[in-house]
Amino acid sequence: MFLITAVAGLALFLYGIDLINAGLSKLFSEQIKRFLHLASRSVLWAILIGGVVTILIQNSNTPVVMLMGFATSRLIDLKGAMGIILGADIGSTLTVQLISFNLYDLGLFLIAAGFLINILIKDQRAKAASSFFTGLGFILFSMQFFTTVMDIASPGQLDVSRLILNNPYAAFLSSLVLTSIIQSSAATIGLAISFANTGILGLDHAIPIILGANIGTCSTALFAMYKADSNGKRVAAIHLLFKIAGVIIVLLFYKPFMLLAESTSHNVSHQIANAHTLFNVLITFVLAPLASPLSKLLIRYIRIGREFQLPDTPLYLDESALSTPSIAFHYALKEIIRLAEYIYGMLEISYTSLSHNDLWNINELNAKNIAVERLASHIKLYLAHASASKTLSEDNAAQQFGLVTYLKNLEVVSDIINQNLSSEIVKKTTGQYRLSEEGWQEIKKYFQDVMKFYQDVISAIESEKTDSESFAERKKQLSQTELLLLKHHLERLNKGYRESIETSALHIEIVSILRRIVSQLSYMVEPVNPV
Repeated sequence: MFLITAVAGLALFLYGIDLINAGLSKLFSEQIKRFLHLASRSVLWAILIGGVVTILIQNSNTPVVMLMGFATSRLIDLKGAMGIILGADIGSTLTVQLISFNLYDLGLFLIAAGFLINILIKDQRAKAASSFFTGLGFILFSMQFFTTVMDIASPGQLDVSRLILNNPYAAFLSSLVLTSIIQSSAATIGLAISFANTGILGLDHAIPIILGANIGTCSTALFAMYKADSNGKRVAAIHLLFKIAGVIIVLLFYKPFMLLAESTSHNVSHQIANAHTLFNVLITFVLAPLASPLSKLLIRYIRIGREFQLPDTPLYLDESALSTPSIAFHYALKEIIRLAEYIYGMLEISYTSLSHNDLWNINELNAKNIAVERLASHIKLYLAHASASKTLSEDNAAQQFGLVTYLKNLEVVSDIINQNLSSEIVKKTTGQYRLSEEGWQEIKKYFQDVMKFYQDVISAIESEKTDSESFAERKKQLSQTELLLLKHHLERLNKGYRESIETSALHIEIVSILRRIVSQLSYMVEPVNPV
Protein backbone atom coordinates (compact mmCIF):
# COMPACT_ATOMS: atom_id res chain seq x y z
CA MET A 1 0.00 0.00 0.00
CA PHE A 2 2.88 2.34 0.83
CA LEU A 3 4.49 1.89 -2.60
CA ILE A 4 1.19 2.11 -4.53
CA THR A 5 0.22 5.36 -2.79
CA ALA A 6 3.66 6.87 -3.40
CA VAL A 7 3.60 5.98 -7.11
CA ALA A 8 0.02 7.26 -7.43
CA GLY A 9 0.99 10.58 -5.88
CA LEU A 10 4.00 10.90 -8.19
CA ALA A 11 1.86 10.01 -11.22
CA LEU A 12 -0.69 12.69 -10.30
CA PHE A 13 2.08 15.26 -9.88
CA LEU A 14 3.67 14.48 -13.28
CA TYR A 15 0.26 14.43 -14.96
CA GLY A 16 -0.42 17.84 -13.48
CA ILE A 17 2.88 19.16 -14.82
CA ASP A 18 2.00 17.82 -18.30
CA LEU A 19 -1.46 19.43 -18.19
CA ILE A 20 -0.02 22.80 -17.15
CA ASN A 21 2.60 22.61 -19.88
CA ALA A 22 0.01 21.64 -22.52
CA GLY A 23 -2.46 24.33 -21.44
CA LEU A 24 0.00 27.19 -21.23
CA SER A 25 1.79 26.13 -24.42
CA LYS A 26 -1.52 26.42 -26.31
CA LEU A 27 -2.26 29.80 -24.79
CA PHE A 28 1.17 31.29 -25.43
CA SER A 29 2.69 29.21 -28.26
CA GLU A 30 3.01 32.12 -30.70
CA GLN A 31 4.39 34.48 -28.04
CA ILE A 32 6.93 31.83 -27.03
CA LYS A 33 8.25 31.46 -30.59
CA ARG A 34 8.42 35.25 -30.95
CA PHE A 35 10.28 35.61 -27.65
CA LEU A 36 12.84 32.95 -28.49
CA HIS A 37 13.58 34.55 -31.86
CA LEU A 38 14.52 37.79 -30.05
CA ALA A 39 16.97 36.13 -27.70
CA SER A 40 20.13 36.93 -29.67
CA ARG A 41 19.89 40.66 -28.83
CA SER A 42 21.86 40.37 -25.59
CA VAL A 43 22.53 37.92 -22.78
CA LEU A 44 20.38 39.89 -20.31
CA TRP A 45 17.53 40.00 -22.82
CA ALA A 46 17.91 36.24 -23.37
CA ILE A 47 17.84 35.55 -19.61
CA LEU A 48 14.64 37.57 -19.30
CA ILE A 49 13.05 35.77 -22.24
CA GLY A 50 14.07 32.36 -20.89
CA GLY A 51 12.55 33.18 -17.51
CA VAL A 52 9.30 34.52 -18.96
CA VAL A 53 8.87 31.59 -21.38
CA THR A 54 9.43 29.04 -18.63
CA ILE A 55 7.01 30.82 -16.30
CA LEU A 56 4.45 30.72 -19.10
CA ILE A 57 4.80 26.96 -19.64
CA GLN A 58 6.34 25.86 -16.31
CA ASN A 59 8.76 23.40 -17.85
CA SER A 60 12.42 24.28 -18.32
CA ASN A 61 13.02 21.22 -20.50
CA THR A 62 10.72 22.50 -23.25
CA PRO A 63 12.65 25.75 -23.91
CA VAL A 64 15.97 23.87 -23.85
CA VAL A 65 14.80 21.26 -26.39
CA MET A 66 13.27 24.06 -28.53
CA LEU A 67 16.60 25.85 -28.32
CA MET A 68 18.37 22.78 -29.66
CA GLY A 69 16.12 22.96 -32.71
CA PHE A 70 16.59 26.72 -33.05
CA ALA A 71 20.37 26.38 -32.77
CA THR A 72 20.28 23.65 -35.40
CA SER A 73 18.21 25.94 -37.65
CA ARG A 74 20.63 28.85 -37.00
CA LEU A 75 17.69 30.89 -35.67
CA ILE A 76 19.59 31.68 -32.49
CA ASP A 77 23.28 31.96 -31.66
CA LEU A 78 24.98 30.06 -28.87
CA LYS A 79 25.32 33.12 -26.64
CA GLY A 80 21.56 33.75 -26.82
CA ALA A 81 20.91 30.07 -26.10
CA MET A 82 23.06 30.30 -22.96
CA GLY A 83 21.06 33.25 -21.70
CA ILE A 84 17.74 31.51 -22.30
CA ILE A 85 18.94 28.39 -20.47
CA LEU A 86 19.93 30.48 -17.42
CA GLY A 87 16.61 32.31 -17.45
CA ALA A 88 14.64 29.09 -17.96
CA ASP A 89 16.31 27.51 -14.95
CA ILE A 90 15.21 30.42 -12.76
CA GLY A 91 11.68 30.44 -14.18
CA SER A 92 11.28 26.71 -13.54
CA THR A 93 11.60 27.22 -9.77
CA LEU A 94 8.13 28.82 -9.60
CA THR A 95 6.38 25.44 -9.31
CA VAL A 96 8.48 24.48 -6.28
CA GLN A 97 7.85 27.89 -4.71
CA LEU A 98 4.12 27.33 -5.13
CA ILE A 99 4.35 23.88 -3.54
CA SER A 100 6.19 25.28 -0.51
CA PHE A 101 3.13 27.33 0.50
CA ASN A 102 1.21 24.12 1.30
CA LEU A 103 -1.93 25.23 -0.51
CA TYR A 104 -2.97 21.62 -0.88
CA ASP A 105 -6.62 22.19 0.04
CA LEU A 106 -7.03 24.22 -3.15
CA GLY A 107 -6.24 21.14 -5.25
CA LEU A 108 -9.76 19.71 -5.50
CA PHE A 109 -11.24 23.17 -6.04
CA LEU A 110 -8.92 23.81 -8.99
CA ILE A 111 -9.63 20.37 -10.49
CA ALA A 112 -13.37 21.07 -10.25
CA ALA A 113 -12.88 24.54 -11.78
CA GLY A 114 -10.90 23.10 -14.69
CA PHE A 115 -13.58 20.46 -15.27
CA LEU A 116 -16.39 23.02 -15.31
CA ILE A 117 -14.52 25.33 -17.68
CA ASN A 118 -13.96 22.41 -20.04
CA ILE A 119 -17.62 21.34 -20.23
CA LEU A 120 -19.25 24.77 -20.10
CA ILE A 121 -17.06 26.82 -22.47
CA LYS A 122 -16.43 25.37 -25.93
CA ASP A 123 -13.41 27.41 -26.91
CA GLN A 124 -9.78 26.51 -27.56
CA ARG A 125 -8.42 29.10 -25.14
CA ALA A 126 -10.92 27.94 -22.51
CA LYS A 127 -9.74 24.36 -22.97
CA ALA A 128 -6.15 25.51 -22.54
CA ALA A 129 -7.13 27.36 -19.35
CA SER A 130 -8.96 24.24 -18.19
CA SER A 131 -5.77 22.19 -18.66
CA PHE A 132 -3.83 24.74 -16.62
CA PHE A 133 -6.26 24.79 -13.67
CA THR A 134 -6.72 21.01 -13.71
CA GLY A 135 -2.96 20.46 -13.85
CA LEU A 136 -2.31 22.85 -10.99
CA GLY A 137 -5.04 21.12 -9.02
CA PHE A 138 -3.47 17.71 -9.58
CA ILE A 139 -0.06 19.02 -8.45
CA LEU A 140 -1.48 20.37 -5.19
CA PHE A 141 -3.69 17.35 -4.63
CA SER A 142 -0.77 14.98 -5.25
CA MET A 143 1.09 16.58 -2.35
CA GLN A 144 -1.64 15.26 -0.06
CA PHE A 145 -0.84 11.79 -1.36
CA PHE A 146 2.76 12.26 -0.34
CA THR A 147 1.57 13.26 3.13
CA THR A 148 -0.57 10.10 3.22
CA VAL A 149 2.50 8.07 2.31
CA MET A 150 4.21 9.33 5.43
CA ASP A 151 1.16 8.50 7.56
CA ILE A 152 0.85 4.90 6.39
CA ALA A 153 4.58 4.16 6.27
CA SER A 154 5.82 1.57 8.72
CA PRO A 155 8.65 2.41 11.15
CA GLY A 156 11.00 0.27 9.07
CA GLN A 157 10.11 2.13 5.87
CA LEU A 158 10.66 5.46 7.62
CA ASP A 159 14.03 4.26 8.91
CA VAL A 160 15.12 3.31 5.38
CA SER A 161 13.98 6.73 4.13
CA ARG A 162 15.98 8.48 6.84
CA LEU A 163 19.03 6.33 6.06
CA ILE A 164 18.96 7.39 2.40
CA LEU A 165 18.03 11.01 2.98
CA ASN A 166 20.54 11.60 5.74
CA ASN A 167 23.39 10.26 3.62
CA PRO A 168 24.34 13.15 1.28
CA TYR A 169 25.85 10.87 -1.36
CA ALA A 170 22.86 8.51 -1.42
CA ALA A 171 20.43 11.45 -1.41
CA PHE A 172 22.27 13.17 -4.28
CA LEU A 173 22.46 10.01 -6.40
CA SER A 174 18.83 9.00 -5.71
CA SER A 175 17.64 12.50 -6.62
CA LEU A 176 19.70 12.55 -9.82
CA VAL A 177 18.43 9.13 -10.96
CA LEU A 178 14.79 9.83 -10.06
CA THR A 179 14.79 13.20 -11.83
CA SER A 180 16.47 11.71 -14.90
CA ILE A 181 13.74 9.07 -15.12
CA ILE A 182 10.70 11.26 -14.47
CA GLN A 183 12.31 14.35 -16.09
CA SER A 184 10.93 16.76 -13.54
CA SER A 185 13.08 18.41 -10.87
CA ALA A 186 9.92 19.97 -9.39
CA ALA A 187 8.51 16.53 -8.58
CA THR A 188 11.73 15.42 -6.87
CA ILE A 189 12.04 18.60 -4.81
CA GLY A 190 8.30 18.41 -4.08
CA LEU A 191 8.95 15.01 -2.51
CA ALA A 192 11.73 16.57 -0.43
CA ILE A 193 9.28 19.23 0.80
CA SER A 194 6.81 16.48 1.77
CA PHE A 195 9.52 14.76 3.81
CA ALA A 196 10.38 18.12 5.38
CA ASN A 197 6.73 18.71 6.33
CA THR A 198 6.73 15.47 8.32
CA GLY A 199 9.99 16.32 10.09
CA ILE A 200 12.03 13.59 8.41
CA LEU A 201 14.16 15.98 6.38
CA GLY A 202 15.94 19.23 7.22
CA LEU A 203 17.47 21.85 4.94
CA ASP A 204 21.02 20.51 5.37
CA HIS A 205 19.95 17.09 4.04
CA ALA A 206 17.67 18.58 1.38
CA ILE A 207 20.47 20.47 -0.39
CA PRO A 208 22.05 17.27 -1.87
CA ILE A 209 18.58 16.39 -3.22
CA ILE A 210 18.31 19.85 -4.81
CA LEU A 211 21.75 19.48 -6.40
CA GLY A 212 20.95 16.02 -7.77
CA ALA A 213 17.59 17.16 -9.13
CA ASN A 214 19.17 20.09 -10.96
CA ILE A 215 21.64 17.85 -12.75
CA GLY A 216 19.01 15.18 -13.39
CA THR A 217 16.75 17.68 -15.14
CA CYS A 218 19.31 17.88 -17.98
CA SER A 219 18.36 14.33 -19.01
CA THR A 220 15.65 15.44 -21.45
CA ALA A 221 18.05 17.50 -23.54
CA LEU A 222 20.77 14.85 -23.29
CA PHE A 223 18.38 12.15 -24.53
CA ALA A 224 17.39 14.40 -27.46
CA MET A 225 20.94 15.36 -28.47
CA TYR A 226 22.15 12.10 -29.97
CA LYS A 227 20.82 13.01 -33.44
CA ALA A 228 21.33 16.77 -33.22
CA ASP A 229 23.96 18.59 -35.19
CA SER A 230 26.92 20.17 -33.40
CA ASN A 231 25.03 23.37 -32.48
CA GLY A 232 22.11 21.44 -30.99
CA LYS A 233 24.48 19.23 -29.03
CA ARG A 234 26.35 22.26 -27.73
CA VAL A 235 23.09 23.62 -26.28
CA ALA A 236 22.45 20.34 -24.41
CA ALA A 237 26.08 20.21 -23.25
CA ILE A 238 25.93 23.81 -22.02
CA HIS A 239 22.83 23.04 -19.95
CA LEU A 240 24.64 20.17 -18.23
CA LEU A 241 27.88 22.15 -17.77
CA PHE A 242 25.99 25.04 -16.17
CA LYS A 243 24.37 22.71 -13.65
CA ILE A 244 27.64 20.95 -12.84
CA ALA A 245 29.33 24.34 -12.37
CA GLY A 246 26.53 25.33 -9.99
CA VAL A 247 26.97 22.14 -7.96
CA ILE A 248 30.73 22.75 -7.68
CA ILE A 249 30.17 26.35 -6.53
CA VAL A 250 27.65 25.25 -3.88
CA LEU A 251 29.97 22.50 -2.62
CA LEU A 252 32.84 24.98 -2.34
CA PHE A 253 30.66 27.39 -0.35
CA TYR A 254 28.28 24.86 1.21
CA LYS A 255 27.98 26.41 4.65
CA PRO A 256 27.40 30.02 3.46
CA PHE A 257 24.89 28.75 0.89
CA MET A 258 22.96 26.80 3.51
CA LEU A 259 22.97 29.74 5.95
CA LEU A 260 21.73 32.08 3.22
CA ALA A 261 18.85 29.73 2.34
CA GLU A 262 18.08 29.23 6.03
CA SER A 263 17.89 32.97 6.62
CA THR A 264 15.17 33.42 3.97
CA SER A 265 12.43 31.82 6.10
CA HIS A 266 11.63 30.06 9.38
CA ASN A 267 9.64 27.43 7.46
CA VAL A 268 11.68 24.44 6.21
CA SER A 269 9.48 24.05 3.11
CA HIS A 270 10.20 27.63 2.08
CA GLN A 271 13.89 27.18 2.85
CA ILE A 272 14.09 24.20 0.48
CA ALA A 273 12.21 26.03 -2.27
CA ASN A 274 14.37 29.13 -1.76
CA ALA A 275 17.55 27.05 -1.86
CA HIS A 276 16.43 25.67 -5.23
CA THR A 277 15.81 29.21 -6.52
CA LEU A 278 19.07 30.53 -5.06
CA PHE A 279 21.00 27.73 -6.75
CA ASN A 280 19.76 28.78 -10.19
CA VAL A 281 20.10 32.51 -9.48
CA LEU A 282 23.67 31.89 -8.33
CA ILE A 283 24.52 30.09 -11.59
CA THR A 284 23.10 33.01 -13.55
CA PHE A 285 25.08 35.66 -11.67
CA VAL A 286 28.34 33.74 -12.04
CA LEU A 287 28.00 32.48 -15.62
CA ALA A 288 26.00 35.20 -17.42
CA PRO A 289 29.05 37.53 -17.78
CA LEU A 290 30.98 34.60 -19.27
CA ALA A 291 28.38 33.73 -21.91
CA SER A 292 30.15 35.43 -24.81
CA PRO A 293 33.67 34.00 -24.24
CA LEU A 294 32.22 30.57 -23.39
CA SER A 295 30.21 30.46 -26.62
CA LYS A 296 33.28 31.38 -28.67
CA LEU A 297 35.31 28.74 -26.85
CA LEU A 298 32.74 26.03 -27.50
CA ILE A 299 32.38 26.91 -31.17
CA ARG A 300 36.12 27.15 -31.78
CA TYR A 301 37.48 24.20 -29.84
CA ILE A 302 34.64 21.78 -29.20
CA ARG A 303 33.36 19.79 -32.17
CA ILE A 304 30.45 17.60 -31.16
CA GLY A 305 28.74 15.58 -33.87
CA ARG A 306 28.06 16.51 -37.45
CA GLU A 307 27.56 19.94 -38.97
CA PHE A 308 24.69 20.59 -41.33
CA GLN A 309 25.95 21.79 -44.68
CA LEU A 310 23.75 24.80 -45.36
CA PRO A 311 23.95 26.58 -48.75
CA ASP A 312 23.84 30.06 -47.28
CA THR A 313 26.74 31.34 -49.41
CA PRO A 314 26.54 31.26 -53.22
CA LEU A 315 29.32 29.39 -55.02
CA TYR A 316 28.79 30.39 -58.63
CA LEU A 317 27.45 33.96 -58.62
CA ASP A 318 30.41 35.82 -60.14
CA GLU A 319 29.96 39.58 -59.68
CA SER A 320 32.36 40.33 -62.56
CA ALA A 321 29.95 38.67 -64.99
CA LEU A 322 27.07 41.03 -64.24
CA SER A 323 27.98 43.29 -67.15
CA THR A 324 27.38 40.37 -69.53
CA PRO A 325 23.86 39.09 -68.77
CA SER A 326 24.12 35.88 -70.81
CA ILE A 327 27.17 34.79 -68.80
CA ALA A 328 25.65 35.98 -65.52
CA PHE A 329 22.50 33.96 -66.24
CA HIS A 330 24.63 30.89 -66.90
CA TYR A 331 26.19 31.26 -63.46
CA ALA A 332 22.76 31.84 -61.93
CA LEU A 333 21.51 28.61 -63.51
CA LYS A 334 24.40 26.69 -61.95
CA GLU A 335 23.49 28.13 -58.55
CA ILE A 336 19.82 27.23 -59.07
CA ILE A 337 20.80 23.65 -59.94
CA ARG A 338 22.83 23.56 -56.72
CA LEU A 339 19.79 24.82 -54.84
CA ALA A 340 17.55 22.22 -56.53
CA GLU A 341 19.92 19.41 -55.56
CA TYR A 342 19.89 20.67 -52.01
CA ILE A 343 16.08 20.62 -51.91
CA TYR A 344 16.20 17.10 -53.35
CA GLY A 345 18.29 16.22 -50.28
CA MET A 346 15.41 17.51 -48.15
CA LEU A 347 13.08 15.12 -49.99
CA GLU A 348 15.48 12.25 -49.24
CA ILE A 349 15.54 13.21 -45.56
CA SER A 350 11.73 13.21 -45.52
CA TYR A 351 11.65 9.74 -47.05
CA THR A 352 14.10 8.41 -44.46
CA SER A 353 12.27 10.11 -41.58
CA LEU A 354 8.93 8.73 -42.70
CA SER A 355 10.42 5.24 -43.04
CA HIS A 356 12.11 5.20 -39.63
CA ASN A 357 9.84 7.52 -37.58
CA ASP A 358 12.81 9.81 -37.08
CA LEU A 359 11.40 13.02 -35.62
CA TRP A 360 14.71 14.79 -35.00
CA ASN A 361 15.31 15.32 -38.72
CA ILE A 362 12.43 17.81 -38.67
CA ASN A 363 14.89 20.29 -37.18
CA GLU A 364 17.28 19.65 -40.07
CA LEU A 365 14.48 20.20 -42.60
CA ASN A 366 13.61 23.51 -40.97
CA ALA A 367 17.26 24.60 -40.98
CA LYS A 368 17.64 23.70 -44.63
CA ASN A 369 14.40 25.40 -45.65
CA ILE A 370 15.63 28.65 -44.08
CA ALA A 371 18.96 28.25 -45.90
CA VAL A 372 17.06 27.72 -49.17
CA GLU A 373 15.26 31.02 -48.65
CA ARG A 374 18.57 32.79 -48.03
CA LEU A 375 20.27 31.37 -51.11
CA ALA A 376 17.21 32.07 -53.27
CA SER A 377 17.34 35.70 -52.13
CA HIS A 378 21.01 35.91 -53.17
CA ILE A 379 20.17 34.53 -56.61
CA LYS A 380 17.21 36.88 -57.10
CA LEU A 381 19.36 39.86 -56.17
CA TYR A 382 22.07 38.70 -58.58
CA LEU A 383 19.53 38.37 -61.40
CA ALA A 384 18.21 41.86 -60.65
CA HIS A 385 21.72 43.35 -60.79
CA ALA A 386 22.39 41.58 -64.09
CA SER A 387 19.56 43.45 -65.76
CA ALA A 388 20.17 46.77 -64.03
CA SER A 389 23.28 47.78 -66.00
CA LYS A 390 21.77 47.57 -69.48
CA THR A 391 18.57 46.82 -71.37
CA LEU A 392 18.19 43.09 -71.90
CA SER A 393 17.65 41.53 -75.28
CA GLU A 394 14.44 39.61 -75.84
CA ASP A 395 16.26 36.28 -75.44
CA ASN A 396 18.01 37.40 -72.26
CA ALA A 397 14.74 38.70 -70.81
CA ALA A 398 13.09 35.35 -71.49
CA GLN A 399 16.07 33.58 -69.93
CA GLN A 400 15.86 35.78 -66.84
CA PHE A 401 12.14 35.13 -66.53
CA GLY A 402 12.72 31.38 -66.75
CA LEU A 403 15.36 31.48 -64.00
CA VAL A 404 13.09 33.45 -61.68
CA THR A 405 10.31 30.93 -62.40
CA TYR A 406 12.64 28.05 -61.48
CA LEU A 407 13.44 29.77 -58.19
CA LYS A 408 9.81 30.43 -57.37
CA ASN A 409 8.80 26.82 -57.93
CA LEU A 410 11.78 25.40 -56.03
CA GLU A 411 11.00 27.61 -53.03
CA VAL A 412 7.43 26.31 -53.06
CA VAL A 413 8.68 22.71 -53.17
CA SER A 414 10.98 23.43 -50.23
CA ASP A 415 8.07 24.90 -48.27
CA ILE A 416 5.84 21.91 -49.08
CA ILE A 417 8.50 19.53 -47.79
CA ASN A 418 9.28 21.58 -44.67
CA GLN A 419 5.72 22.45 -43.68
CA ASN A 420 3.32 19.88 -45.12
CA LEU A 421 5.37 16.72 -45.47
CA SER A 422 7.20 17.23 -42.17
CA SER A 423 3.82 17.76 -40.48
CA GLU A 424 2.71 14.29 -41.62
CA ILE A 425 6.01 12.83 -40.41
CA VAL A 426 5.33 14.35 -36.98
CA LYS A 427 1.79 12.91 -36.95
CA LYS A 428 3.02 9.46 -37.93
CA THR A 429 5.84 9.51 -35.38
CA THR A 430 4.15 11.09 -32.36
CA GLY A 431 0.87 9.28 -32.97
CA GLN A 432 2.71 5.98 -33.36
CA TYR A 433 0.65 5.25 -36.47
CA ARG A 434 1.49 2.10 -38.36
CA LEU A 435 0.56 2.09 -42.02
CA SER A 436 -0.60 -1.24 -43.40
CA GLU A 437 2.20 -3.12 -45.17
CA GLU A 438 0.42 -2.87 -48.52
CA GLY A 439 -0.31 0.83 -47.99
CA TRP A 440 3.26 1.60 -46.98
CA GLN A 441 4.69 -0.24 -50.00
CA GLU A 442 2.44 1.82 -52.27
CA ILE A 443 3.50 5.10 -50.62
CA LYS A 444 7.15 4.01 -50.73
CA LYS A 445 6.94 3.25 -54.47
CA TYR A 446 5.12 6.53 -55.16
CA PHE A 447 7.70 8.45 -53.11
CA GLN A 448 10.50 6.88 -55.17
CA ASP A 449 8.71 7.71 -58.44
CA VAL A 450 8.37 11.35 -57.33
CA MET A 451 12.07 11.48 -56.42
CA LYS A 452 12.97 10.06 -59.85
CA PHE A 453 10.73 12.67 -61.50
CA TYR A 454 12.51 15.37 -59.49
CA GLN A 455 15.95 14.15 -60.63
CA ASP A 456 14.89 14.03 -64.25
CA VAL A 457 13.44 17.56 -64.12
CA ILE A 458 16.68 18.96 -62.71
CA SER A 459 18.78 17.04 -65.24
CA ALA A 460 16.63 18.42 -68.06
CA ILE A 461 16.97 22.00 -66.80
CA GLU A 462 20.73 21.61 -66.33
CA SER A 463 21.18 20.31 -69.88
CA GLU A 464 18.65 22.90 -71.13
CA LYS A 465 16.90 20.12 -73.06
CA THR A 466 13.40 19.96 -71.63
CA ASP A 467 10.95 17.66 -73.39
CA SER A 468 7.79 19.29 -72.08
CA GLU A 469 5.46 16.73 -73.69
CA SER A 470 7.27 13.81 -72.09
CA PHE A 471 7.17 15.43 -68.64
CA ALA A 472 3.51 16.36 -69.09
CA GLU A 473 2.74 12.71 -69.78
CA ARG A 474 4.69 11.57 -66.71
CA LYS A 475 2.88 14.15 -64.60
CA LYS A 476 -0.42 12.78 -65.87
CA GLN A 477 0.65 9.23 -65.02
CA LEU A 478 1.67 10.22 -61.50
CA SER A 479 -1.66 12.01 -61.00
CA GLN A 480 -3.47 8.87 -62.14
CA THR A 481 -1.32 6.81 -59.77
CA GLU A 482 -2.43 9.06 -56.92
CA LEU A 483 -6.07 8.29 -57.75
CA LEU A 484 -5.28 4.58 -58.02
CA LEU A 485 -3.57 4.59 -54.60
CA LEU A 486 -6.59 6.38 -53.15
CA LYS A 487 -8.85 3.69 -54.66
CA HIS A 488 -6.71 0.91 -53.17
CA HIS A 489 -6.69 2.62 -49.80
CA LEU A 490 -10.48 2.97 -49.78
CA GLU A 491 -10.83 -0.71 -50.69
CA ARG A 492 -8.70 -1.67 -47.67
CA LEU A 493 -10.74 0.75 -45.58
CA ASN A 494 -13.99 -0.86 -46.66
CA LYS A 495 -12.60 -4.28 -45.83
CA GLY A 496 -12.09 -3.07 -42.26
CA TYR A 497 -8.28 -3.19 -42.14
CA ARG A 498 -7.40 -1.77 -38.73
CA GLU A 499 -4.26 0.03 -39.95
CA SER A 500 -6.15 1.66 -42.80
CA ILE A 501 -8.87 2.96 -40.48
CA GLU A 502 -6.37 4.43 -38.00
CA THR A 503 -4.14 6.05 -40.64
CA SER A 504 -6.67 6.94 -43.32
CA ALA A 505 -6.16 10.73 -43.26
CA LEU A 506 -2.37 10.29 -42.95
CA HIS A 507 -2.19 7.98 -45.98
CA ILE A 508 -4.33 10.25 -48.18
CA GLU A 509 -2.46 13.41 -47.15
CA ILE A 510 1.04 12.01 -47.80
CA VAL A 511 0.14 10.92 -51.32
CA SER A 512 -1.59 14.24 -51.98
CA ILE A 513 1.47 16.21 -50.83
CA LEU A 514 3.76 14.18 -53.09
CA ARG A 515 1.44 14.84 -56.05
CA ARG A 516 1.62 18.58 -55.28
CA ILE A 517 5.42 18.39 -55.44
CA VAL A 518 5.14 16.74 -58.86
CA SER A 519 2.80 19.49 -60.08
CA GLN A 520 5.15 22.21 -58.85
CA LEU A 521 8.16 20.58 -60.51
CA SER A 522 6.30 20.12 -63.78
CA TYR A 523 5.77 23.88 -64.01
CA MET A 524 9.55 24.19 -64.38
CA VAL A 525 9.60 22.22 -67.63
CA GLU A 526 6.41 23.56 -69.16
CA PRO A 527 6.79 26.26 -71.81
CA VAL A 528 5.86 29.54 -70.12
CA ASN A 529 5.89 32.88 -71.84
CA PRO A 530 5.76 36.14 -69.86
CA VAL A 531 2.77 38.24 -70.84
